Parts: sequence; C-alpha cells; structure tokens
Amino acid sequence: MSVVRHTCMMLLAVGLPTALPAQNSVYGVQGIGFPGRPLGVRARALGGGNAAFDPGSALNPATVAGFTGVAASLSMGTTFRSYTAGDSSVSGLQETRFPFAMVGSSLGTSPLAVALSSAPYLERTFDVQTSGTAVIRGESLTVVDRVVSDGGASDLRGALAVRLGRSFLVGGAVHLISGSSTLRVRREFSSSLYRTFAEQSQLQFAGLGASLGAVLRVSPGLQLGATARMDNRLDVTRDTTLLQTTDLPSSFAGGIRLIPVRGITLATTVAWRSWSNAAADLGASVRAFDTWEVGTGVEIGGIDQGTTRIPVRLGLRYAQLPFSARVTQGKEWTVAAGTGVPFVGGRVAFDVVLERALRDGAGAREEAWHFAVGVLVVP
Repeated sequence: MSVVRHTCMMLLAVGLPTALPAQNSVYGVQGIGFPGRPLGVRARALGGGNAAFDPGSALNPATVAGFTGVAASLSMGTTFRSYTAGDSSVSGLQETRFPFAMVGSSLGTSPLAVALSSAPYLERTFDVQTSGTAVIRGESLTVVDRVVSDGGASDLRGALAVRLGRSFLVGGAVHLISGSSTLRVRREFSSSLYRTFAEQSQLQFAGLGASLGAVLRVSPGLQLGATARMDNRLDVTRDTTLLQTTDLPSSFAGGIRLIPVRGITLATTVAWRSWSNAAADLGASVRAFDTWEVGTGVEIGGIDQGTTRIPVRLGLRYAQLPFSARVTQGKEWTVAAGTGVPFVGGRVAFDVVLERALRDGAGAREEAWHFAVGVLVVP
C-alpha cells in the first residue's frame, strides 16, 4: 500500500479532525465524498420537488421528451459555509462551481428527444489536519498530518426519450461517472532529526450507470413521475494502478405534480439510494447508510401559467447523508427561494435561487448559504 493511500485512509478514519481549513463540506471528508444533486436552478428553488418532472434537470430521463426544440442551460453557484466539529469551529469558507449544464432537443417532427448533461456526482474537496504521536526507533514523537484533496467526479448523462400520445413520456439514459482529484499528503515531525515528508498524486475516478424513467399525465392538474437508476462501481486509479473499487448505489425516485388552480404548481419528489452498498469497500472505520430524500415546493405564477410573468418559487428539502465515522447518520434540512426573469419572448430566461442548509449529526454541525444563477436559451 502506498504512503499516500495509507495516510489518507488513516486521516479520513478520524471522526473529528483538529482542523479543516477548507472543504466542500465537513460531511464530505468521510466515505467517497459528498453526493451531488443533478438539478437545475429552477428545481433547486423548489427544493427538488419538481425534479421528477423537470426537463431542465437530470434526475428522470423521461422528462427529456418535454423538449419541443433546441434548448441549452448552464448554472453557476457560490456557497458560504461554517461548521463545528468537536473542538473545532471554522467560518468564512467559500467556493464557486459551475455545477450543472444541459443541452437538449426534439428530433424534428418525431416524438423523440435527446439530451446531454453534466452534473456533480460527488465532491472530493477538503483540507484535513490532525496531530498525534508516533513511535519511531523507540522514540515517541509528535506528528502533524495533513491531507488536501481538490476535485471530484461528474455525472455525464446521455438521455433518449419518447412521447407516447399526449399523456405518457418514457425515457432511458446512460451515465459516465468521470473526474479526478489532486491529493497532497504531508507529515511534519516534532524532532529536527526527521525531515518533513510530502507526496502528491493525481487520482482518477471512473464508473458507469443506467437509468429509466416515466411521466404520466393523469389529468390537466395531476402528473406522476418515477425513475430508477443502477450504478456499478467507482474505480479510483493513480496512473494505471487501481487503488480502490467502491460499489455505488441503486436509486429510485417518484414524484407528484399538482396544479390545483391556474397559476399555482405544487410538486414533491421522494428518492431512496442504497449507499450502504459501499460499506464493505470502505472499511470498519467508516459507516455507509442508505438515504432518503424528500423535496417539496410551490411555484406561483410563471410565463406559461398566465398569472404573472415573474414566478415566485419556494422549496423545502430533507435529506439523509450517506457516510459517517460514527454510528449516527447525518441529516440535512434546506429551505430555498427563487424566481426567474424571461427575455426575448421567453427564449432566454435567467433563474436565481438562494438556499439555506443546516446539516447536523455524526459529531458535527454545518450551516451553509448557497446562491446560484442559471441561464436557459431556446434559439
């Protein structure tokens, strides 16, 4: 086993590191990272409630059949975080990402449509520092270990969907999980007789998956959606050497979308993922849990609903977190608010969302603000 892998596994097994100067999330240090969300800005503003029906998100491949022409979208988000873990309290953490992009189109006059998208699958950005003692040649020394990781894996999806009549959409997709992270390991000794050790590696992530989905329009005011996804495993390599293989989850999601009156849309999506599949590959020091996620939201107004051209979007989300160094599982609550501004007769739209997230459990507590802007272009 390489020194990089050995030291990394040792540090990540620590439930409460003494310092975490910067990271995607304190909950992303354990396991294989912090799970991403394949959602556009509009869906995030609704707490993910409309994810099972939104063609601008990448959860349900059947929604691709909702494209009536060419459309492209891109989002950018900035997150501000603070956390408490054990005796450590850190604030002022900040990062900016381009988390989601999609391009889709119907195929001529046929009922078929296709889409390509890129969404975050997992984040592996963290900075972990711990101190302890080591016995070297019979002498007990104080050592300071630091592991810094920067990167993650993206979910690259290609989807094909078909509209069967006026009320039923069905689709499928293939997923390529790909990415990299730069891993730096450093150890300092309290004795000047020993030189500081440092090593850097470039890790590559690779995996495959497939998904199926459907959307049924029961009535003008009621839609049902469902999707299932199977991912195989995540391979971590350095150069051509396979360092680790981790089983990835299967996932199932279902949703309901209601339009009780003109101009108001209510939507809820529930998802389950079998992250415990990874437990055997992570070792006894890290626990992996299956997770439930529930998102619900309301949209008032909108360009296609007749009451106002500027919609108001509100959302609420509850999610369980998959990895922990303790027997307890972390959880997350998120409230969201957003809107959208259309231009050029609706061919260009800017969407914005502000989210407030609270994560708790597994020996830590984290608070975060997330602001994102998305642009949708329909040529």
